Parts: sequence; structure tokens; C-alpha cells
Amino acid sequence: MSRDLGILITTIALLVVPARGTARGQTLLTQTTWGGAGNDVADAIAIAPDGSSYVVGMTDSFAVDQFGTPSNRIFLVKFAADGSLAWQRIWNGTTVSGLGLRRFEVAFGAGAVYVTGVSTNNQNDAVLLKFDPTGALIWERTWGGAASDAAFDVAVGVDGSAYIVGTTTSFGASSFGLFVVKFDSAGNLLWQKVFDGAEGDAVGVGPDGSVYAAGTVPRDQLGNFDLLALKITSAGDLVWQRTYAAGTQADPRGGLAVASDGSVVIAGVVMIPKAGVTPNAALIVKLSADGNLVFDKQFAGKNSEDAAGVAVTPDDGTIYVAGTTSSFGAGSQDAFVLHLLPTGKKLLDAVTWGSANFEVGAGVGVSGATLALAASTNGPPPYSLLPAAARLSSPRGTLSISSGTFGVVAGVAANPGFGAATPNGSTTFGGGGFFDAALVRIAR
Repeated sequence: MSRDLGILITTIALLVVPARGTARGQTLLTQTTWGGAGNDVADAIAIAPDGSSYVVGMTDSFAVDQFGTPSNRIFLVKFAADGSLAWQRIWNGTTVSGLGLRRFEVAFGAGAVYVTGVSTNNQNDAVLLKFDPTGALIWERTWGGAASDAAFDVAVGVDGSAYIVGTTTSFGASSFGLFVVKFDSAGNLLWQKVFDGAEGDAVGVGPDGSVYAAGTVPRDQLGNFDLLALKITSAGDLVWQRTYAAGTQADPRGGLAVASDGSVVIAGVVMIPKAGVTPNAALIVKLSADGNLVFDKQFAGKNSEDAAGVAVTPDDGTIYVAGTTSSFGAGSQDAFVLHLLPTGKKLLDAVTWGSANFEVGAGVGVSGATLALAASTNGPPPYSLLPAAARLSSPRGTLSISSGTFGVVAGVAANPGFGAATPNGSTTFGGGGFFDAALVRIAR
């Protein structure tokens, strides 16, 4: 069982390029592209308390293999609170693209930046990198077994411990499983667990230190699958496990965010057959801290919508969801941001960002009065921030207590010792048919 989520996108952080329009009550602050001569694809964003933004993704602009062919690297770019470029780094280990819609993730916590993704070492291992706010690489780790192991999300506890989640084919009776691995702030492996027969997508840490993980489990032999949610103690003990089912498929590819009350908001995609077709709709599911369904909503236009990022504001608990739409916006495909009440009963705002070309939403973060969107484009400016005549509806999903085992495995953590380098990326859009990576800052 393996979902084909492969897609090549590249991200942009667009700075000081005038937009053609603004959405109702929304003001575009800055937009900055970043990249080189090749493809530079952003997958996620993290916001620090000082308002600076960290965008992570994949680039093939700054390294080549032994044959002179562009070689994929993980990039991490920091933008200051005003949206200007602060620094840029690439990890010298090789990585891969096309593993999923959310290949690389970044989290800020305890004064450090954590990046996770995939290393091509040992038939693909999960990788975890720790940087300080100045861009210095503090340590690097790989984790896995004899087969393929890919990390898709990372979260940080208040003590600086880091949790990575992904999919392993090295462990479990089913030959695949959702893994959760915990490292301390010094990079020591503390524990490793696998939920057998599932695939992993997302992780978050609650205010009390509880860990939430999300992935998918197969529903039948026809390729349909359901969303899986787990609550785990900081010691690695399973508290509860839930399965959410709607349509033919539901997944958490957009990640999860934990609110101050311990509730968790999961974003992804739901597929519900309609008039002979089964389009993607952006899915938003909220669970209480004790594992009950608070609400489930879908954002569905005439064509296709995918959620790629989610954030919950610490002040009022409102929810932001970012992703990609082919139903609204300035071009055939644009990035979108939804803003909704904590109850899910009202959509407060919906905007798109893009051009006449091709854009993809990759992640969202909130700091004070500023909303930060990571997106992707293969077209030059101008770009537009536009209102979207969007509505939310209920997919009428069901939540149940799931079965499955969450057990200890014996993966290996190692220091690959590749180090990091500073590329010569530019904030001028490169063009040439390739993508640039970016940050779009919007006043809330």
C-alpha cells in the first residue's frame, strides 16, 4: 500500500514586488523569490517569536553529481521579520524529490531550527538537522533500517527534544509503518516506535508535552484509505488512536497544529465521488485533546483543492490553512489561505495568491499581526492577492477507535557528517521554465 503523492513543485518567497490586488481586508506586505538556475522547491515554513521566517525545501540549483547532473539538496532559507533575506543554507548530503507533497519540514523551538527530510544514505534514511538562528549547523542525524525510511514532519518540545514522523519499510509485520522517533536536544536517540500497517505524515507537540501524530491506514484492497490520528506521551506510550473516514480517501498531507487547549487540527485531502468524478478537496479535521471529533470541513471548488499547511493562532485559536487551488485565483493554479473560527462554523476569510502561470501553496505560519505563506511559482511577477468566493461544507466523515500495534523497533541513528554550505541563491526570479522558492507576507 503506497499512496502516489509525487509531484514536483518549487517555492517562492516574493519580496518587494507590487501586487495587482488585495483581498477583502488583507494587505500584502512583502513577497520575495529565492533560487538559482534550476528548480528550488519550498515545502514548509516555520515562524520564530521575533517574526523571522524559515522556509525549507529541495533545490537542484547549487550542486551536481559525478556526471555533472544537477543534484538534489535540502535548503533552508531565513527571512527577517521584514521579509528580507537573512541567510541561506544547503545540506551537503544528497536527498530525493517526488516522495510526497510534503517532502521536507521545518520547526522552530527552544531557540533552534529543526529540519527533517530524506537522505539517500542506506537506501533512503530519515534525516534530522539542527541549526541555530544564525544558520550554523549544530548537529545532523540519519535514522532507519535496512530498507527505505522517509521523514515527513518534525516537531519540537519545550525542552528542545525533537520528534520526527514518517513512513518506514524497514520494520513491522506489514513491511511498512508510521514511525515516531524522539531525539533529545543534543541529538541523542531517546525512543523509536512504529504503528504497523500505516503511513506517516504529520506530528505536533501539545502544551503539556503530549505528542500527536497523523498518517493513513488502508481501508480495503481497492486503494482506499483513512486518516489515522495518534496521541502519545512524551515517553512514547500510546494514549489513544483514532481513524477518520470520509469519501473514498482521506489523508493528513497538510500536517497538523496543536492549539493551546490541547486540541489538534489536521489538514489534508478528502476524495468524495461526485457526478462520476472524484476530485481532491482540502480537508480540515479538528479533534479534542481526548480524541473526540470537534468538526470536519472541506474546501471544495469546481476543480481540485489540496491542503499543504495548517497553523493555529495562540491568541484566539483561529485556524489558518494553506494549499493549492485550481478553482479560484488569477491563473490555472494558485496558492490559497483559509481563515476559520476555532469551532469551524464560519469561514472568516479566503484568499488566493498567484499569477497567470502556475503556483502551489506549501505552508503557513502566524506571528503577531503577520501571516506568512510559503508558495511556488514558475512565472514572473506581477502576482495578485485576491479574494476567493470559497465556502466550507461538511464531508460527513466518521471517527472511530482504530486497531493496530505501536511497538518498539531497533532503527539506527548516525551522524552522517556531511555538513552544510552557503549557496549563492538570488531573490530575483530566475525564470527559464524552472521554479523559485518564496515567502509571501500578509497583514492579518
